[in-house]
Amino acid sequence: MKKLIVAFAAALLSLSAFAQFGIMAGVTSSESTFKEAKATYEEITQYHVGITYKIPVLGNAVALQPSLIYNVKGMSIGDAKEVVNVEDYKADFNTGFLELPVQLQVGFSVNGIRPFAFVEPFVGYAITNETKKDLDVLGEDIVSDHKTDWSTVRNRLEYGYGLGFGIELLGTLQVSARYFWNMGQLYEDDAAAVTDANAAVNTILSNTKEQKCNGIMASISILF
Repeated sequence: MKKLIVAFAAALLSLSAFAQFGIMAGVTSSESTFKEAKATYEEITQYHVGITYKIPVLGNAVALQPSLIYNVKGMSIGDAKEVVNVEDYKADFNTGFLELPVQLQVGFSVNGIRPFAFVEPFVGYAITNETKKDLDVLGEDIVSDHKTDWSTVRNRLEYGYGLGFGIELLGTLQVSARYFWNMGQLYEDDAAAVTDANAAVNTILSNTKEQKCNGIMASISILF
């Protein structure tokens, strides 16, 4: 048993000798396709920033890369003009998570360029929540801004996974993109209710019932 522990420790030390610490940042979109994310990139207000640690396992072919990031996710709802008495409606729900994703990368290197694909399970905990709502009912503007409104959040603990691809240049710069799926429901069924005076609002916001904060992330990492 002792020999097994020593061998495992030696393996970890040998891997850590080639490990790289880094910083990362990027944008997080609530859109479900890259085409939609590109079309609305000027309106994206969600983002992520943090630190990362790349551990080569089989040279550059396989690597583990855990990260610790602050990741703002959420959803946007609008276009309620077809509902009776509602002339315009827009709501943004942005929830910030302290998140731990772990990438398992598989790739290859050619002349300092390393394309790779990865799977990325993650777990996180909500530490901030911002709700912005703008409603126009019968020509009367109702605007509210609640920066710490936890009443909209059903579960502060999140977990899920991502699938993506990336390119690493000269072992120091990574650019990556991924789809991510949250496995649990984030917002309450009636999270987006704005006023008790208009039941139609709750009708058009019924899609929050199944909202899981899925979307797309694009990141840049610098490794040292």
